[in-house]
Amino acid sequence: MTLLTISHRAEKTPPSPIRKLAGLAQQAADRGTHVYRLNIGQPDLRSPKEFLEGVSSFAKEVVAYEGSQGSRDLLSTWVSCINRDYDIELTNEQMLITMGASEALIFAFMVVCDPGDEILMFDPTYANYIGFSAISGVRLVSLPCSLEDKFALPTREDIERYISPYTRAVLLCNPNNPTGAVCSDDELRMLVDLCRERDLFLIVDETYREFVYDGVKPRCIYEIAPKDPRIIVVDSLSKRFSLCGARIGCMLTWHPEVMRAAFHIAQARLSAPTIEQDAAAHMLQTIGDQYLRDALAEYQTRRDAAVSALSRIPGVTTHAPQGGFYLLAKLPVKDAEDFASFMLTDFSSGGKTTFVAPAAGFYMLREAGRSTIRIAFVLNRDDTDVAIAVLGEGLRAYQSRRV
Repeated sequence: MTLLTISHRAEKTPPSPIRKLAGLAQQAADRGTHVYRLNIGQPDLRSPKEFLEGVSSFAKEVVAYEGSQGSRDLLSTWVSCINRDYDIELTNEQMLITMGASEALIFAFMVVCDPGDEILMFDPTYANYIGFSAISGVRLVSLPCSLEDKFALPTREDIERYISPYTRAVLLCNPNNPTGAVCSDDELRMLVDLCRERDLFLIVDETYREFVYDGVKPRCIYEIAPKDPRIIVVDSLSKRFSLCGARIGCMLTWHPEVMRAAFHIAQARLSAPTIEQDAAAHMLQTIGDQYLRDALAEYQTRRDAAVSALSRIPGVTTHAPQGGFYLLAKLPVKDAEDFASFMLTDFSSGGKTTFVAPAAGFYMLREAGRSTIRIAFVLNRDDTDVAIAVLGEGLRAYQSRRV
């Protein structure tokens, strides 16, 4: 008897490059090796006490479905916070609460595109976009950016060369995961003008919006293009407040038909988590600005530690990202995934090893990232120093084995 085949969509959905080697890391830990996990954007900063207080104070006797658009308290509170910080005139009608930014992105893909339509994006990019495109039947068209140019956007002329009759949107992650690149106001205006003139949507993932360094000002795209109906913003509380497991994100748009269609999809999946929405509303109503100020200062310290430590490893090329909490580093190896596996299966120093994410999975043009890794600087400065020193030792051992 032959096995039934699975769908083409399922075949095209790639494994996560962030979690692909997680089994090897667990095996290393089971052997007693201490694994420094620089592979995933899981902050170790404490979640705000205000959120945990919100969870503890949930007093309803039934955990019922929340409304499909989201909790009224969370909608009103989150809208007020964004309006206060960016002088944007949002109302609840422009926001839809989602299960993390991931669901908001899937909604956006499915609403603006039919299967086979295209979205332009900038390579390298958040690896899960590739999975979202496979799930929704959308084709991502990648425009390459380079480490040598600090991952600056292509020129408008270069972008226009990729537009086809099937292009429906441009997708931007700002600040970028995995590169840490932050768009200038001029670059944002260029993309807005391009989308207006070429009749395209602009989807902007602002999950890391507040994490910008060296005096750079956080920007929301709606400051550049107020109430522009072509723009869809995706946002999340996950990274900003160290709440990855709460799965609270949102989609913002002034386009009534986009919101109506997204709401219908939201009704089909019923609702986002009730208790987490209640706790998030309590947090946003009671938390002060100091939490984010402290988080930003801590991540800049970690970034500087990571860049400094990498600069001491011969043959490694990187740069200091302006935002987010990731960087890409090019290694003097042919296959970064093979090296990352080696670190987990065949190497330890003083009972320690380092887990990094091979960067090829963040590239649509995978060969462009074959010798590159992504590092998430989510460990404290001392652990970051040790983790990257261990990485350097592992690199020397790896190279000596393959001479």
